Amino acid sequence: MPKKKARTPSQGVTIADVANAAKVSVPTVSRILNNKEYVADETRDRVNQAIKKLGYVPHIQARRLRGGESRTLALHYPVESPHLLSGVVETPYITGAAAAAAAQEYYLNFLISQLTPDALLNMYRSNQVDGMILLQVSLDDWRVNLLREHDYPFVMIGRCRDLDNLTFIDLDFENAMLSAFDYLVTLGHQEIGFLTYPQSWRASGLGPAVRSLEGYDHALHKYGLKAHYREIGLGEVEEGFTATLDLLEENPRLTAIVTTSHFTAAGSIKALTRQGYRVPEDRSVMAIAFGGIAKGITPSLTALEWSPHDVSFQATQMMIDRLKQDDLPAQQILVAPELVIRESTKAVL
Repeated sequence: MPKKKARTPSQGVTIADVANAAKVSVPTVSRILNNKEYVADETRDRVNQAIKKLGYVPHIQARRLRGGESRTLALHYPVESPHLLSGVVETPYITGAAAAAAAQEYYLNFLISQLTPDALLNMYRSNQVDGMILLQVSLDDWRVNLLREHDYPFVMIGRCRDLDNLTFIDLDFENAMLSAFDYLVTLGHQEIGFLTYPQSWRASGLGPAVRSLEGYDHALHKYGLKAHYREIGLGEVEEGFTATLDLLEENPRLTAIVTTSHFTAAGSIKALTRQGYRVPEDRSVMAIAFGGIAKGITPSLTALEWSPHDVSFQATQMMIDRLKQDDLPAQQILVAPELVIRESTKAVL
């Protein structure tokens, strides 16, 4: 019968165990492991003694790479199910972050699971990651609250409610809505429909859903317009098709539709055509969305566009900057969209 492999002292020992034995915080142990300054000699000696006694060995990447750091970042997008990934995540978010990480010789992990608080903390405690870029941020995001409480480095692509001393880059959804209505009203449109993010997003406080509706409400009040909107899915042409038919039944006088997705905009064009309307001669359609797809829609789609690649690249660079400089002031950036006028909009005759 084969002998059982002997258990080494370091197996199962985490940075949290070291912190507990030395009676210090996890961030303090992390600072010592990474040879950071501003740690008292007595504290440093106590932590090193605990490490030696417990046989703690940092994550394998941290042993292998310079500086005692993992040189690994994580991009976290919590989707409810992996099969939804293609419908809600733009690939440029991943490629932008990967390009920025590679340029600074960092690894990048893309996480789509619904992390638990313990799993999130253990990624830092076991040196699997040095920092994290959070996507799909809600107004009261538990990830933000937890990481801030434990003083772990992170950056948001999005905004929570309490932004004190937090670093983020986000799309300016509120002013994007105002800009869309400014443009359409200038063309003479007064009866405008709006297809926005899913109701479940708004209910859970996700920033894009909440802020887009806030911008929509401001636009209605600015121009004295009546509300005609539907909260629908993002990734399906058929969702846009069905919702547009529903809006037309509610108000046949609609002359323009604004959507928050190129896919649903394509569905709107399909529905308008099915009802005998020409786009843009009879009805106009525009989107507030990411660039890259609008040219392939017929007619080509007028849109207020952002570059997810550029946003993700910049967020990752911001994360790396914070890792290199502990006392770096918080950076807070709102990105305005670019209005690209194509073939799907026209002045009211």
